[in-house]
Amino acid sequence: MSYGAGATAYRQARVMGSSREQLVVLLYEHLLVSLRRAASQIQAGDIEGRGTSLAKASDILFELLSALDREQGGEIAARLSALYAYFIAEISAVGRTPDLARLERVTGLVASLHESWSRAAATTSAAVASTEGEMLA
Repeated sequence: MSYGAGATAYRQARVMGSSREQLVVLLYEHLLVSLRRAASQIQAGDIEGRGTSLAKASDILFELLSALDREQGGEIAARLSALYAYFIAEISAVGRTPDLARLERVTGLVASLHESWSRAAATTSAAVASTEGEMLA
């Protein structure tokens, strides 16, 4: 198995074995990678690369937006929806005019959300593991 095929298999196994909360964390991780890559590409003057990275970031945000459960999520889902829409608009603006400061603001906000989702996913995983352990005992 080649390195590329092995990496793909690892990513697929990681996704398939993840909870919903962990999948959100993975999406945020990939979003951050795309945003940071776009920042590097802005600095390097790589217009095509910047466009590709920003498109990937937008795709991830649209995925997060479509995954929101507005009925159960209530106000939190509404606020996340507005935030994702803001991110998409900012990324679109950076695509037209490479504004590194604007991109860094979005990246900072996304990093903060990633940290919060990571903590929430860890708490949920710990609670599930504890409940499963009690059921087995």
